[in-house]
Amino acid sequence: MSLSVVTGVLLLIFICNQFVRYLSRAAAGKISGAIVFKIMSIQIPFLAGLLLPVGLFLGILLAYGRLYVDSEMTVLTACGLSRGQLLKMTQMMGLAVVVLVALLNFYVSPLLLAYQRAVMTQAESTALVDAIIPGRFQVTNGGKLVYYIEKFSHSKREVKNIFVAQKENGAIEESWNVMAAKRGYEYKDPKTQDHFIVATDGHRYFGKPGEKQFKMIDFGKYGIRLPSDVSADDVTFEGMSSLHLLALYRSVPKAAAELQWRISLPLSIPILILLAVPLSRVKPRKGRYAQLLPSILIYSIYGNMMFVAKDWVAHGKVPIYIGMWWLHAALLLFALTFYIKPQHKAALKALLPSRRQQ
Repeated sequence: MSLSVVTGVLLLIFICNQFVRYLSRAAAGKISGAIVFKIMSIQIPFLAGLLLPVGLFLGILLAYGRLYVDSEMTVLTACGLSRGQLLKMTQMMGLAVVVLVALLNFYVSPLLLAYQRAVMTQAESTALVDAIIPGRFQVTNGGKLVYYIEKFSHSKREVKNIFVAQKENGAIEESWNVMAAKRGYEYKDPKTQDHFIVATDGHRYFGKPGEKQFKMIDFGKYGIRLPSDVSADDVTFEGMSSLHLLALYRSVPKAAAELQWRISLPLSIPILILLAVPLSRVKPRKGRYAQLLPSILIYSIYGNMMFVAKDWVAHGKVPIYIGMWWLHAALLLFALTFYIKPQHKAALKALLPSRRQQ
């Protein structure tokens, strides 16, 4: 119960944050507002795989903390329940969360992120078509593209009187390609999903502003690809399958970082359970939330360091064989310190003065 409530609250906070982000992009005309909710539905499984470990960690702290405050854990201990048995029971419950997180991160999230990328690419191109204002000159692509369309049809598929001035890419001197046509229509490439304005029966002019020398070409059809902020050539490892990442593991650091990240999330769950069980112990007079703040601080450091460690591996600052594993090993050693028996701690403390005396 605590797991579902905590994870649900965290998921709602992150979803609202993402919703505001995409809503602002829709308000700026970068994407169509109709697909915002579709993108949000895609984000839910991805965020769930990210938030379930911390939801389980906080859920254990809250649930067991209440048992300690109400003295119910004291009664269970008097009945023969040891801390080892409590840890074993908790790890068995956490096993289901490990399987769910692994399924989300290894299979579901990559598929959804790849689909989201395709949706975003199409949405941004469609938004550019919707953002065209008839009868007005508009500038885009950093001032390298100026276009004018006099009139749209009711379906927005056909246009009348098109003017496009585009600066030539890679030209040493300023050179422009100017196109004018009486009619045209919108076209979407079924393979690349790119949007085009196809002009018919028009003219193209090539030259430099202020000079008399220029070229003129008559054409029957001429397609102008609408620019998009999302490039199809960009490699996104988040949307790759785990098998593909495994094939690139030794040769591409970013692929190794992404695969280690997917492994790290389910791997962190048993370590967090190992840490949460002793941290949940609260004395009755202190209140059930006494250990919550330091526990959140510990997880905040650990969670942020996971992002940092992933970035180090992706940029080659840390060797792949070290990767993100050192961070989990450090948290595991820290968690194991809570399980050192009191007599062993006393023996270690007794050794320190004797060494100083020597």
